[in-house]
Parts: sequence; C-alpha cells; structure tokens
Amino acid sequence: MSKRQKLTLAIVAGFIGIGGGVYLAARLLIPTAYIPPVFSEARINGAGFAKNIVSLLEESVRHLQEIAAFDREGNAPEALTLISQEVIKNRNIQQEAIKLSSELEKMARAIPEVRPDSARFAATEALSSEIALVSHLLNYTAALRELFDVLRSKLNRTTATEEQVRSLIAGINREAEAINDLNQKFNNALQELDNAILK
Repeated sequence: MSKRQKLTLAIVAGFIGIGGGVYLAARLLIPTAYIPPVFSEARINGAGFAKNIVSLLEESVRHLQEIAAFDREGNAPEALTLISQEVIKNRNIQQEAIKLSSELEKMARAIPEVRPDSARFAATEALSSEIALVSHLLNYTAALRELFDVLRSKLNRTTATEEQVRSLIAGINREAEAINDLNQKFNNALQELDNAILK
C-alpha cells in the first residue's frame, strides 16, 4: 500500500471518527426524545389536583343520594345540613379546578419543546382533552350548586318542583359522562406520549 493510499485511509477514518463523534454528541446533547421538566412537573401536579377533584365529586354524588333519601323520609333538617356542607365542598372543587387549569397552562407553554413529533401530538391531544374536561367540570359544579339550591327550596316548601330536580340531575349526569369520557381520552393520550418517548 502506497503512502498516498495510507494517507487517504487515515483521512477517511478520521472523518468517520469525527462524524461518529458528532452524531453521538448530537444524540447526547440534543436527544430525539425530550419532555421539558416543567411539563413533567405540571403533569404530576395536575394529576394530584385531578385526583382530589374526582374524590370530591364522588363524595358529592354520594351525599346527593343521601339528601334525596332524607327528602323522601321528610327529614328536612338532616338534608339541609348536608346541602350546606356540599355548597362549601362545591367551592373547593372549583378551587381545585382553577389549580388544575394553572398546571395545564404550564403544560401548554412547554408543548413546543416536546420531541419527537408523535410525542408532541400526543401531549397536545392530552391537553385538549383535559382543558375540555375542566370546562365540563365547571358546568358540573354549577349545575350541582343549582341543584342544591333547588333541593333546599323544595325542603323549605317553597317554589321548587320535581321537574326542576329531574332536569338538573339529568344535566349533571350528562356532564359527569362527558368528564369520564374526556378523562379516559386524557389518560390514553398520556399513554401514547409515554410510548412515543420510550421508542
């Protein structure tokens, strides 16, 4: 092998080595899969708020059944006591929803940094579902508050009617179904996000 051939091979090997090093550095410094820390932190915090909301809603629905039972028994004092407690709890649900919205806003700001594209798309889908969920949640709490007001009027023998109660309960059930559906979509999208990152 001539000196020129050896020199050519050395140059080619050098370029391959440099190219490999640049590729490795790019993979280490600019990974193809990336979730901004602020997104991950907001996701964890948001999950905590969502869990609190679900717990409070489940308790409210349970108390609503107890209130209805007290109403049937003609036990207005117990029913009114529970209604007063639920009005306060309803405010707590709204406050948790506001906190959840704040975390969703942080996630939204961080989405442009999410990589790869499939992960960013999944993150966007998850966020869209959760924003819609918060909207339905606010509708739910508003309807629940109105229902408690109507039940309180009914128990106090004022103008509330059974038809009003039935209509409000139907609306609350629709909102609850929408919340459950959107929560499932949110969880599915987050699973797709995790799968895209782990590829």
